[in-house]
Amino acid sequence: MANNEKIIMNSREKLKKLVKAEVTQMFETVLDYAQIACADPHVYKNLRAKILRSGNNCIRSIKEQLDNYDVVYTAVGEEIIEIQQPTN
Repeated sequence: MANNEKIIMNSREKLKKLVKAEVTQMFETVLDYAQIACADPHVYKNLRAKILRSGNNCIRSIKEQLDNYDVVYTAVGEEIIEIQQPTN
């Protein structure tokens, strides 16, 4: 595997993980709001199942579509690590 292909594959996987984390966070927040809005636990349970199914289907669909793209991650900034020698 060429270095460029490896970079593209790693970048794509990084994006897939980011998408999963963001969508999961979004539907967890929606579930928190829904629990407050639904006084009936039975209604909330049914709504929760539908939201989770929809969110997970969304994640799977996006991940599948990302395989059609060449994605290259570009770092936003640099980390600078400074090492200081002890002075005697």
